[in-house]
Amino acid sequence: MNSILAVNQWTLFVIIFVSIFIVLGLAEFIRNYFKRPPESTRKFVHIFIGLIICFCPIIFKVNYQIIALSSLFIVINTYLLLSKKFKSMNATSRKSYGTIYFPFSVLILSFFWWDKPISFILSILVLTLADPIAAIFGSQQNYKFTPWIDKKSIRGSSAMFTSSFFIILLGTDLLLKYYGSNYSIPIPVLLGLAIFTAFSATLSELVSYRGSDNLSIPIITFLSYEIYLINFTHGNLTNLILWTFLSIIIFTIAYKQKSLSLSGAIGGYLVGIIIFGSGGWNWIIPLIFFFISSSILSHFNRKEKSQRNLLQILSNGGLATIFAVENIFIKSSFSLIFYLSAIAAATADTWGTEVGFHSRSKPKLIFSKKLVPKGTSGSITLLGTIGSIIGAILIAVLGQIIFSHKNIFLPIAIAGISGSIFDSFLGRFFQAKYLCKECSEHSEDNNHCDLPALRISGLKIIDNNMVNFLNTLCGGIMGYFFWTIVSQ
Repeated sequence: MNSILAVNQWTLFVIIFVSIFIVLGLAEFIRNYFKRPPESTRKFVHIFIGLIICFCPIIFKVNYQIIALSSLFIVINTYLLLSKKFKSMNATSRKSYGTIYFPFSVLILSFFWWDKPISFILSILVLTLADPIAAIFGSQQNYKFTPWIDKKSIRGSSAMFTSSFFIILLGTDLLLKYYGSNYSIPIPVLLGLAIFTAFSATLSELVSYRGSDNLSIPIITFLSYEIYLINFTHGNLTNLILWTFLSIIIFTIAYKQKSLSLSGAIGGYLVGIIIFGSGGWNWIIPLIFFFISSSILSHFNRKEKSQRNLLQILSNGGLATIFAVENIFIKSSFSLIFYLSAIAAATADTWGTEVGFHSRSKPKLIFSKKLVPKGTSGSITLLGTIGSIIGAILIAVLGQIIFSHKNIFLPIAIAGISGSIFDSFLGRFFQAKYLCKECSEHSEDNNHCDLPALRISGLKIIDNNMVNFLNTLCGGIMGYFFWTIVSQ
């Protein structure tokens, strides 16, 4: 191994780059000559390239080469996918962007966490080995269920969990010995680490769609692994385990009560685990308040209930989760303020919608006197506006009490209100609106009556989920902006 490391790093880069293309060429040859189905050659490519990537933290001293490699293959794989070339890699029975997601996940891990080689290797290894094993076993079972969009099987998920468990269990021990680490993990803790990480990896695979597991599995595996070890190191492992069981109960109940779809419940669990792992009870309380309060308000509305799915969970809580991740590795006021501001914006918007539903007066389009039906995007009522303000203030109060952070109440409250206003602004001027060709009903969905609807206004990319995400982004920016002012 020392002789390998002695070779010029960019020479190794070229060798690996060429090796990957040899693997691709070999897979294409196998597909054409032996008439193998594309799905099998795709797994061949997936495993061999994944194993090559696993060795990169051992081969390369710095992350320049792996960043360059992953960036190149994002471009190359995008071209190959769009041009429909290399069918051994891209031609599957379903539309998949997995060949793009894979190098993108490597880019994220190598750019942000190159200094954590064990976690990096194990995350890629779970994707490389456990995911194909799950696919093989899953294909052998006729009974399928649909957690979100793609069909899954109990047998496939069981295989995913079992193989991930042993990869983490055995891989951790071997890699600690390889790196000569003095850090020891007690066997019960190591078993818990393997179970905790494998469970998260399995859930991320369950809600994958069009190859997104090539992104979600390594990222979720990495974060779960690090969260468990960090909490163990800091003596917070008992609280993490307690929250794990508690959140399973909470989101199971939410699913049974039809507040969340199965994908929404899984997404809520993963978001909650990451946020709790970031800062413990203090960080999770604002999110719990948002979820419970919005569910209660929705329950008392007379409108038809809709289950929140994974995209809705991520659109409201995804940005907050990102800054919770930052807090895991970099403790800063920036991540805390941005996190609370994003939660405040999501809460203000939800409270405005749910409380405003009970208004006796017809809503008006924002910045207009035009009356519109209830539920129209971009509309506001006095009662709904009061609800938004109260929701934002409550998150600000919670943040001030929990964190005792100087000068955060006013910025968080302003952030929540600003995000809610921005949400209505986007809803009126930019959100896509559709007309059903079958029943002539206006809708925010591009499908209605099981048929594609006609877009009559707005931008296609700006749907309700994107509006919610931009609402939290606006809230985060405004919160941090005003916090910098009041902190001077």
